[in-house]
Amino acid sequence: MGIDKYLRQAKDALSGERGRTFLDKAEEAATKAAGDKHSDKIRKARDAADKALGNDDDDDGTHPRR
Repeated sequence: MGIDKYLRQAKDALSGERGRTFLDKAEEAATKAAGDKHSDKIRKARDAADKALGNDDDDDGTHPRR
């Protein structure tokens, strides 16, 4: 059991539209704080988070890449 239970709960809470909304806001805040200088790193982190949460297969254009 241990930490796996909490990781699964976090993943479930952030999957789907709710998770994409959270990640959109986090990406926007990081970009605003760091500026364009680190936008490629922020994009890579966002892509990794989407993949880890299972949100990477929903590229229907409703969440455009910046």
